[in-house]
Amino acid sequence: MTALNTVTLLLNGITLALALSFLIIILWNDARKELNQFFAAFLFLVALWNVGSLLAQAVTLVDPDSVFLTAAFSVMEVGFTGSSVAVYALTAGLVKIHTRRFRLLTFASLALILIYRLLLIAGNAPAASTVSGVEALSYQARPLLVVFYLIFDGGTVYLLWRYRRKIRTRGLQAGVLAFVVGQSLGFLNPELQTLSLSVTVSALATLIISFSILRQEIIRPLAERNSQVEAIRKVSTSITSQSAIQLVLDQIASQAAALLGADGAGIFLKYDHLLKLETVYNLPRQYSGVQVRVGEGLAGRTVETQQVVQLDDYGRDWKGEVELPLARETFGSVISTPLVYGSEAIGALLVVSGRHGRLFEREDVYLLQLLGTQASVAIAHSRLFAEQVELNQQIEFARGQLETVLTSTESPVIAVDRHFRLIFANPAARALFSTNQDSQTAALYDLLPTTAFPREWLPAARAMKNQRAYSYEVVLGERTYLCHVAPLGTQRTTGWVAVLNDITQLKELDRLKSEMVRMTSHDLKNPLQAAMANIELLRDDIYDGAGEETRESIDVIEKQLQRMHRIIRGILDLERIRNGAVRLETCQPTRIIDDTVEELRHIAADQQVQLSSRVENDVPNLMCDIEQFERAIVNLVENAIKFTPAGGSVCLSSYQQDGHLIFEVADTGVGISPELQERVFDRFYRAKQRGVEHVSGSGLGLSFVKTIVENHRGRVWLKSSEGVGTHVYVAVPLP
Repeated sequence: MTALNTVTLLLNGITLALALSFLIIILWNDARKELNQFFAAFLFLVALWNVGSLLAQAVTLVDPDSVFLTAAFSVMEVGFTGSSVAVYALTAGLVKIHTRRFRLLTFASLALILIYRLLLIAGNAPAASTVSGVEALSYQARPLLVVFYLIFDGGTVYLLWRYRRKIRTRGLQAGVLAFVVGQSLGFLNPELQTLSLSVTVSALATLIISFSILRQEIIRPLAERNSQVEAIRKVSTSITSQSAIQLVLDQIASQAAALLGADGAGIFLKYDHLLKLETVYNLPRQYSGVQVRVGEGLAGRTVETQQVVQLDDYGRDWKGEVELPLARETFGSVISTPLVYGSEAIGALLVVSGRHGRLFEREDVYLLQLLGTQASVAIAHSRLFAEQVELNQQIEFARGQLETVLTSTESPVIAVDRHFRLIFANPAARALFSTNQDSQTAALYDLLPTTAFPREWLPAARAMKNQRAYSYEVVLGERTYLCHVAPLGTQRTTGWVAVLNDITQLKELDRLKSEMVRMTSHDLKNPLQAAMANIELLRDDIYDGAGEETRESIDVIEKQLQRMHRIIRGILDLERIRNGAVRLETCQPTRIIDDTVEELRHIAADQQVQLSSRVENDVPNLMCDIEQFERAIVNLVENAIKFTPAGGSVCLSSYQQDGHLIFEVADTGVGISPELQERVFDRFYRAKQRGVEHVSGSGLGLSFVKTIVENHRGRVWLKSSEGVGTHVYVAVPLP
């Protein structure tokens, strides 16, 4: 048996030396990793077990009665039992089912073993071994050590079977199982030779475990780096070969699951502050369309922080909101990586392993990050491509509609570039100017008559620059057109487009209308003057001697005739000022104000309205058509008197402000509601307001005022409040 012991001693020494060298390499690579720490503790305790066993054999051969035999067995017992605890801890670390308290429980178990052994020594407990002769050494394990063995080694076997998919290499599974079997051999026979076999088998199993961990943590990642990069390249090529966004998403999800050997995958895309699960792979189809807020759930946290999140056990490790139904019950190891394009997270790629599926390692995170980078670009480009396709479809649809409208319209439409070369002419324009499609490169001057262009280029250019539109009349043959010109392009003018509307019939109707109004007004004016002259004669002949009813009738007839006279005069004035003819001459504002007050004093008195005026001393003279301008101010004051109840007041004032002469008509009348204020200057518009239903009019007064003021390069506006009154302002520039 001495030769066997020598062989056992050499074999155990070699295996321990190799295992310790592997440990040094692994700890040098990453000493902070929990699995490496558990492996270090495991090797240390196995070494104690082996050293104790070898010391026991050596002491037995030299001096079986030596006190060192008890110490050797104590070391062996601590190492043996500690190895049972450590192999369970190592297996739990491999399948990553331990909690935060697991490490504390492991060390507490080891401490309990040491305390138990110290208590045995202090209590002079009987030796666990007997020696009868040189080669007859028997060892009987203590009950508590047997209990520890059954609990932890049994737990190790259970973990190996339950979570076998989570252990990536068969070598680790075989090594751990061989170690448990090696420890079991020590209980089959109390003879030391069986115990030596147990130590030898466990030492060999330890060597297998050490090499497997070295291969898993260092050798395999280095060997697979090139193949992983090549796999990523192939996956990226497969992804980018698609153009439709849904096909790209499906390809990314399936390739990610295949690359990591996962059970399922899903892709969330960001829309404003929401994430929507756009595609799933090997996950329930009803998950598609699930929405979560950014910051909620694992995917939401990933997008918010733009950091990868790796969980060994989703149900145990994730404490936030659950984004998918039954995720805590069914998800095991999970990786969520952000999809970042530019500096913005556009979504998250979620890769899932089942509850008892494989564990994702650091290399898997690295691979998924590489894939996520390629996926982000592919998704962003697919989105842009989809938007471009949709935009092109909208443009084509709009273009078709525009071509249909331009082709079918009877109004000629012409577009030219900056060099006045013809870009487009619809059929109506080609028929009008006798052009054809072959004239596309010809200059517009060669195709159109000179009458088709504006008479003055400077006002046209100024209007198109400031207002981006210019309108003028064009006479072509016997037809009259209103030509609307607008520039092409927003930032830079690339050409111009002109639309010609045939207004020949409208011009004729307007001429006939004006002629009719003029003739009718003149025909009404003559009998009206005769009636007013006769009523004046009646007043002189019978008014003083007539009765009350007769005098009242004469007054009513005279007022109605004067009202008719004002209406006819207003129509004639409006037709006259539409021509834009203004005879400018110097005028004092006080003259206009005094004449206005004098003319309307009796009307204000009849309405029981106080009429007053105010003029600043330093008000300068203005250049205006005195007759027209005075009629405008008279219309404003008369309008204010009509809409001011009895007991109210109207004030006409004039002052200078910012290079303009201001005429202000302020009344305490009924006021104008905000929704009506924008239309009171429209022609023939009469606002319907409560309290002034009895006031009649044609709706021409304020339109008349606006036309006169604009002919004098001025502007008119008002401020009004219902029930408070109205202020109307007329501003004309001073010379």
